[in-house]
Amino acid sequence: MMIDNSGITPSEAPRLYRKLSVARAIALASYIALLLLFTVTNIIQPEGGVALWLLQCIPLLILAPGLIQQRYRSYSWLCFVILLYFTWSVTNVMSPLSFWRDWLVVILSVILFIAAMLASRWQQHWQYWQTRQLT
Repeated sequence: MMIDNSGITPSEAPRLYRKLSVARAIALASYIALLLLFTVTNIIQPEGGVALWLLQCIPLLILAPGLIQQRYRSYSWLCFVILLYFTWSVTNVMSPLSFWRDWLVVILSVILFIAAMLASRWQQHWQYWQTRQLT
Protein backbone atom coordinates (compact mmCIF):
# COMPACT_ATOMS: atom_id res chain seq x y z
CA MET A 1 0.00 0.00 0.00
CA MET A 2 1.51 3.29 -1.12
CA ILE A 3 1.07 6.40 1.08
CA ASP A 4 2.17 9.81 -0.16
CA ASN A 5 2.77 12.96 1.90
CA SER A 6 -0.92 13.84 1.93
CA GLY A 7 -1.65 10.75 4.02
CA ILE A 8 -4.25 9.56 1.52
CA THR A 9 -4.01 6.03 0.26
CA PRO A 10 -5.47 5.07 -3.13
CA SER A 11 -8.18 3.13 -1.31
CA GLU A 12 -9.17 6.24 0.70
CA ALA A 13 -9.38 8.53 -2.33
CA PRO A 14 -12.94 7.56 -3.38
CA ARG A 15 -14.15 8.18 0.18
CA LEU A 16 -12.51 11.62 0.21
CA TYR A 17 -14.11 12.47 -3.12
CA ARG A 18 -17.55 11.37 -1.86
CA LYS A 19 -17.18 13.57 1.23
CA LEU A 20 -16.07 16.46 -0.96
CA SER A 21 -19.03 15.99 -3.29
CA VAL A 22 -21.50 15.94 -0.40
CA ALA A 23 -19.96 19.05 1.18
CA ARG A 24 -20.08 20.87 -2.17
CA ALA A 25 -23.71 19.87 -2.72
CA ILE A 26 -24.77 21.01 0.76
CA ALA A 27 -22.83 24.27 0.39
CA LEU A 28 -24.38 24.93 -3.02
CA ALA A 29 -27.89 24.11 -1.80
CA SER A 30 -27.66 26.39 1.22
CA TYR A 31 -25.98 29.12 -0.87
CA ILE A 32 -28.83 29.06 -3.39
CA ALA A 33 -31.42 28.84 -0.61
CA LEU A 34 -29.96 31.94 1.05
CA LEU A 35 -30.02 33.87 -2.24
CA LEU A 36 -33.60 32.75 -2.90
CA LEU A 37 -34.63 33.72 0.63
CA PHE A 38 -33.23 37.22 0.15
CA THR A 39 -34.92 37.51 -3.23
CA VAL A 40 -38.33 36.31 -2.03
CA THR A 41 -38.33 38.38 1.16
CA ASN A 42 -37.40 41.51 -0.77
CA ILE A 43 -40.27 40.90 -3.17
CA ILE A 44 -42.83 40.08 -0.46
CA GLN A 45 -41.87 42.51 2.30
CA PRO A 46 -42.97 46.13 1.95
CA GLU A 47 -39.66 47.38 3.37
CA GLY A 48 -37.75 45.32 0.81
CA GLY A 49 -36.41 46.69 -2.41
CA VAL A 50 -33.71 46.45 -5.03
CA ALA A 51 -31.16 48.36 -2.94
CA LEU A 52 -31.59 46.03 0.04
CA TRP A 53 -31.55 42.98 -2.23
CA LEU A 54 -28.28 44.13 -3.81
CA LEU A 55 -26.78 44.80 -0.38
CA GLN A 56 -27.71 41.28 0.73
CA CYS A 57 -26.79 39.40 -2.43
CA ILE A 58 -23.72 41.07 -3.94
CA PRO A 59 -21.24 39.79 -1.33
CA LEU A 60 -22.45 36.26 -2.05
CA LEU A 61 -22.62 36.69 -5.81
CA ILE A 62 -19.04 37.95 -5.98
CA LEU A 63 -17.92 34.45 -4.98
CA ALA A 64 -20.14 32.62 -7.47
CA PRO A 65 -17.55 32.26 -10.29
CA GLY A 66 -15.02 30.66 -7.93
CA LEU A 67 -17.65 28.34 -6.47
CA ILE A 68 -18.70 27.27 -9.96
CA GLN A 69 -15.04 26.57 -10.81
CA GLN A 70 -14.74 24.70 -7.47
CA ARG A 71 -11.82 26.71 -6.15
CA TYR A 72 -11.07 25.98 -2.52
CA ARG A 73 -10.16 29.62 -1.87
CA SER A 74 -13.65 30.70 -2.87
CA TYR A 75 -15.09 28.29 -0.32
CA SER A 76 -12.69 29.72 2.28
CA TRP A 77 -13.72 33.28 1.45
CA LEU A 78 -17.34 32.23 1.60
CA CYS A 79 -16.75 31.21 5.21
CA PHE A 80 -15.57 34.73 6.01
CA VAL A 81 -18.42 36.40 4.14
CA ILE A 82 -21.09 34.20 5.69
CA LEU A 83 -19.99 35.32 9.16
CA LEU A 84 -21.41 38.75 8.34
CA TYR A 85 -24.80 37.22 7.59
CA PHE A 86 -24.62 35.08 10.71
CA THR A 87 -23.83 38.06 12.93
CA TRP A 88 -26.55 40.16 11.33
CA SER A 89 -29.18 37.43 11.63
CA VAL A 90 -28.31 36.48 15.23
CA THR A 91 -28.74 40.09 16.33
CA ASN A 92 -32.10 40.15 14.51
CA VAL A 93 -33.17 36.90 16.16
CA MET A 94 -32.34 38.26 19.60
CA SER A 95 -34.42 41.39 19.05
CA PRO A 96 -38.04 41.45 20.23
CA LEU A 97 -39.22 41.83 16.62
CA SER A 98 -37.62 38.71 15.20
CA PHE A 99 -39.19 37.03 12.21
CA TRP A 100 -39.07 33.49 10.85
CA ARG A 101 -36.74 34.64 8.07
CA ASP A 102 -34.13 35.69 10.66
CA TRP A 103 -34.14 32.17 12.10
CA LEU A 104 -33.89 30.75 8.60
CA VAL A 105 -30.88 32.94 7.80
CA VAL A 106 -29.18 31.74 11.02
CA ILE A 107 -29.79 28.11 10.12
CA LEU A 108 -28.73 28.50 6.49
CA SER A 109 -25.63 30.49 7.38
CA VAL A 110 -24.50 27.87 9.91
CA ILE A 111 -25.05 25.06 7.41
CA LEU A 112 -23.31 27.03 4.67
CA PHE A 113 -20.35 27.88 6.90
CA ILE A 114 -19.76 24.28 7.95
CA ALA A 115 -20.24 22.87 4.45
CA ALA A 116 -18.00 25.50 2.84
CA MET A 117 -15.31 24.96 5.46
CA LEU A 118 -15.31 21.21 4.90
CA ALA A 119 -15.48 21.59 1.12
CA SER A 120 -12.50 23.95 1.18
CA ARG A 121 -10.39 21.60 3.25
CA TRP A 122 -11.34 18.45 1.36
CA GLN A 123 -10.86 20.23 -1.98
CA GLN A 124 -7.30 21.10 -0.93
CA HIS A 125 -6.62 17.48 0.02
CA TRP A 126 -8.18 16.21 -3.19
CA GLN A 127 -6.18 18.56 -5.40
CA TYR A 128 -2.96 17.73 -3.57
CA TRP A 129 -3.63 14.00 -3.93
CA GLN A 130 -4.37 14.39 -7.64
CA THR A 131 -1.14 16.29 -8.30
CA ARG A 132 0.81 13.68 -6.36
CA GLN A 133 -0.70 10.96 -8.54
CA LEU A 134 0.38 12.70 -11.71
CA THR A 135 4.03 12.92 -10.64
